[in-house]
Amino acid sequence: MALRDFLKRPSLENKEEERYILSIDGGGMRGIVPSVLLAKLSSLLEEMGDNRPLYAHFDLIAGTSTGGLLALALSAPVEKTNLVADTRYISYIFRQEEQTFWQRLRKQPGKESLSGTLPFGVDTKTLETLYLKHGRQIFPKNQGRIFSQIFIDKYDCEPLERFLLQTFKDIPLSEAVVPTLVMSYEASTGKPFVLSSHDSHGFLFREAARATSAAPTFFRPAYLYDRQEMCMQTLIDGGVVANNPSLYAYTEAKRLYPNAKKFHILSLSTASSDFTFTVSGAGTGVIGWIDPAKGAPIQKIYATAQMQVVDHIAQKIPDLSYTRIHGTLGEEYKLDATSSSALASMSKEAERIFGEHEESIRTFAKLLAARSSFDQLILGPKEVVPQQRQLPSYIEESEQDNPALSSYYSFLQRYQIEETTTQEGTV
Repeated sequence: MALRDFLKRPSLENKEEERYILSIDGGGMRGIVPSVLLAKLSSLLEEMGDNRPLYAHFDLIAGTSTGGLLALALSAPVEKTNLVADTRYISYIFRQEEQTFWQRLRKQPGKESLSGTLPFGVDTKTLETLYLKHGRQIFPKNQGRIFSQIFIDKYDCEPLERFLLQTFKDIPLSEAVVPTLVMSYEASTGKPFVLSSHDSHGFLFREAARATSAAPTFFRPAYLYDRQEMCMQTLIDGGVVANNPSLYAYTEAKRLYPNAKKFHILSLSTASSDFTFTVSGAGTGVIGWIDPAKGAPIQKIYATAQMQVVDHIAQKIPDLSYTRIHGTLGEEYKLDATSSSALASMSKEAERIFGEHEESIRTFAKLLAARSSFDQLILGPKEVVPQQRQLPSYIEESEQDNPALSSYYSFLQRYQIEETTTQEGTV
């Protein structure tokens, strides 16, 4: 081989580039399932000797509804949040300098120099506790209105918004430590609304979380000010358009990484069962299809079909490797199931689902552990002193969370009635 050929180095543009995406489904309290799977994945990486934060292994993290909350928890600058940081390990990132002439001649690698550290990530083992500890605050059973649900939302949004504020504070979405995407839907225009850290419209983490989890009939829409378009957006749960956000995540990754030759998606479901409906000659009119006693068949059929379409298309895309982790629970749990028995059962079933898919998850983990490039991240300082790990502070209840007062305050707020106090009492 001629010396001039030996001296040629492959350009970065021609380098084989692969990108990794984490996608998490929506499903309310069934978010316990992917939270357990994420902790298991993190443990697998540690077993392989990879102690880097889980978020750092991915080039994009996407989620819808409860999956959006998990995605945001993984990608938030944890030391600014009320989440538990995993500070056990400091991950130093080194950059290999260009080879000198003699190093190329002797086939020696270039010297390594310290570029920085990976910012700490959330302790994945604490993600499940977000559901166990705060589920009943967000879905209080005394708020489960029966007849009034025909006219107003099932739950007041104040407990959810208070939880999001105390968890994420006022951190801009643009400060995500890794590219992040959560799905929502703009009700006033009838279009999908993607909240991306790379095109954040000035939204905050807590605002993105509120928008992606505004499930119709459960919570009122999120009315958020779009600081880029300078208008109000009426956003509802992204599950109405993409309960599995994998295809939107793939499209976003193609935009962020145009030179990538291959994309790998790890898609985590919330273990929702495929819905089947037996047509029995009668009862297929309008009432039959929306009958709550039958689980609102038309709504569940649409949701099941939407999920199946994503799985089918994702498996057919040539430059996409799609690993879907899905299983069913022992019984069907509602989005707002918060009883101790339901939570314990979902956690146990998540362990079983992991066991059924351990080989696929382990194979994906090996790909993540082999990665050595972290150009998708903004590195931290070269010298880091880990802070002592602290448990998040308890989210205090306000007097409006009192079961006897909740509906009263909701009524006042809904109709913009001011409460005044006299010597005889409150008016």
